[in-house]
Amino acid sequence: MTDHLILAALPTPNGELHLGHLGGPFLAADALARHLRAEGHRVTTVSATDGLESYVLDAARREGRTPEATARDYHARIEAALTATDCRPDVFLDVHDAAAAADHRCWHHALAERLAERGRIEIRRERLLADAATGEELVACWLAGRCPACGEETAGYTCEACGMWFQPTDVREPRARHPRGHVTTTGTASAFLRLDVPALLDLARRRRVPEDYVDLLRRYVELNGPLWRLTHPLGWGVPWTTPAPLASPDPLDPLAPLAPLAPRQVHSTYALGTTAMFLLAGREHARTHGLPHNPLLTDGTHRPRFTLCFGLDGALPLLMQLAVQEATGMPCAPDEYRFNRFMTLDGQKFSTGRDHVIRVLDYVAAGLDTDALRFHLARLSPGEKTTDFSPDAFADDVTQTLAGRLSRLLDACEATASPPNARAATAPVAVRHRFEDTAARHREALRTGDLALAAAAVDDWLAFAPGAAGTAGAPRVLAVLAALAAPLMPRWSDLLWERVGLPATPALAAAGRLLSSDASHLSAPAPGTLPRFAPVAAAEVRALVRRSG
Repeated sequence: MTDHLILAALPTPNGELHLGHLGGPFLAADALARHLRAEGHRVTTVSATDGLESYVLDAARREGRTPEATARDYHARIEAALTATDCRPDVFLDVHDAAAAADHRCWHHALAERLAERGRIEIRRERLLADAATGEELVACWLAGRCPACGEETAGYTCEACGMWFQPTDVREPRARHPRGHVTTTGTASAFLRLDVPALLDLARRRRVPEDYVDLLRRYVELNGPLWRLTHPLGWGVPWTTPAPLASPDPLDPLAPLAPLAPRQVHSTYALGTTAMFLLAGREHARTHGLPHNPLLTDGTHRPRFTLCFGLDGALPLLMQLAVQEATGMPCAPDEYRFNRFMTLDGQKFSTGRDHVIRVLDYVAAGLDTDALRFHLARLSPGEKTTDFSPDAFADDVTQTLAGRLSRLLDACEATASPPNARAATAPVAVRHRFEDTAARHREALRTGDLALAAAAVDDWLAFAPGAAGTAGAPRVLAVLAALAAPLMPRWSDLLWERVGLPATPALAAAGRLLSSDASHLSAPAPGTLPRFAPVAAAEVRALVRRSG
């Protein structure tokens, strides 16, 4: 048995969860956790909303309420969506709750102080856009323009098209993201982590970070130099309180005197805030399993295997936690990184702002099956490439595969009494070999995070099952089907496992033993007892797509 800690995404609580969010890191993390538990491992899953991210401030101003009230409201809605689809982590933290807020802020300050002690903080002058009437710097959620790496339209400091992060001074065609009376420029000074690039790349290789993302790190350094932003003058968030060196000379004015860190500086949630989240996850793992200390603070025997599931847009800041680990000497970075690309909706980006989106809670409120959704989203798992959710393709998949082929198999299993040889000591060799091959591919799919391959293993057994049921017995082939489907369709699989008379929860090892031993204790399914899926009409799903105008 191995201890595992899985951290699943850190969504910004400025809106509701949509299907693109669910089908990326949340489903990946949940399916991995279910698979590992079925294999006998001890697993803690943790997530949190990034309640101090700048876009919370943007949503709060738009909606006319405080940032904290905004973050808390959307945190509750996101949690409800995850719960309704059986993707809720064991621990789902809200950094505005007293239980998490104190430790969250303390870790920001402790990490900054350690960086300062080790001489790894550099203060840099910047010339930023600002609102002439208020003096507010146009950073993070207030800034728009084009990516300096690929030229695509972007907001803030990150590009969803190529995954690059950059400085506000490098944004092409910079402008205010929302209308302002008059925009001017202002000088400021912000804090940066000075990177040891060779050590960072070496750590990334030792963590077996995919080469595409190691290359993203290299390209970041080529564009930005060996610095990672720690603060920005947003004026809202965790205040920067650590004494720091004076700012380096202004490249536009070398004769200007050295200056301290500028006012309104707060921690970027994508710098030490991310490491603070890692440490909170370690704290929760320790609490869950009664450990005496946070296992992410040392490389001791209690350290779990730490896996991170996240989207492309967060890859760089999450990989930069390797640099924080190197600079602070605290071994809190993940052991494995699972990044996914994006999922589109009818060929266009999911966009809450344009109402081109299907919200998870709207899907649930429509009475549609959540296991069917999980299964189809697994098919579309956007691991190494962008995939597209189409209401028409979803309806076809559910109607033809789950309400069609699967229902016909269940009908046949209920209508056919188990033949005498179904109670023999073992199932036929061909059935056992087919199971071993399918189970091996399924395990490898979950080990690597390829949910589409895991769904394909379910399809393969579903195609094989009608013939196998006649020789191995319906309960056996249904038990295998339940075990294969369990990480993707947990409710349906649990019910099927129960209906064939099996205890505990579906597991491939238990299903394999059934094929190799006497199955006389299993019950032949009575007509109408096995759980089925209903067909879905494309128009019913398409009606959930919100469109502006």
